[in-house]
Amino acid sequence: MYDFQNTVLLSARPTKGTLILRNVALLLVALTLLGCIWINMFSFAPLFIAAMAFWWWGTFRTGLEYEYTYFDGDLDFDKIRAKSKRKHILSIHMDNVTSIVPVNDPSLYNIHQNSGTKIVDVSSRKPDRKVYEIVHQDAGVTTCIRFEPDEKFLDFISIKYGRKITR
Repeated sequence: MYDFQNTVLLSARPTKGTLILRNVALLLVALTLLGCIWINMFSFAPLFIAAMAFWWWGTFRTGLEYEYTYFDGDLDFDKIRAKSKRKHILSIHMDNVTSIVPVNDPSLYNIHQNSGTKIVDVSSRKPDRKVYEIVHQDAGVTTCIRFEPDEKFLDFISIKYGRKITR
């Protein structure tokens, strides 16, 4: 009946491990460059090239993005690494969703206390963003999905499933 599609693409904040990797790679580049200049250019040149390749990989090939797609009651969550490798995370249908609420909503307390609840985090983990949580129940398994929709994305969902969204 309703054929609406909306897609949200957001980049995730780098993890602490990724930030450490980038800084170590930059330090290696600086040390090998100093070795090329002060000690011996021919012995440190291959190390400098290897350190530059390691820095380039750590800086440009470790990016992470999430994509949310809503199409006529189906929600798809994908993870995109380095703007090229797409991995499908989860697909849900809105008929199996009990609620979409902000993360700090008190109605989520009992669901989070249950040890059988599976939590999937597809948010950017940036502190200034408004994060929502989808409570999905299918075949006796409760899944909480943390994501960051924009207002347009929530508006598309609320056309058909308005009672399930708490803003």
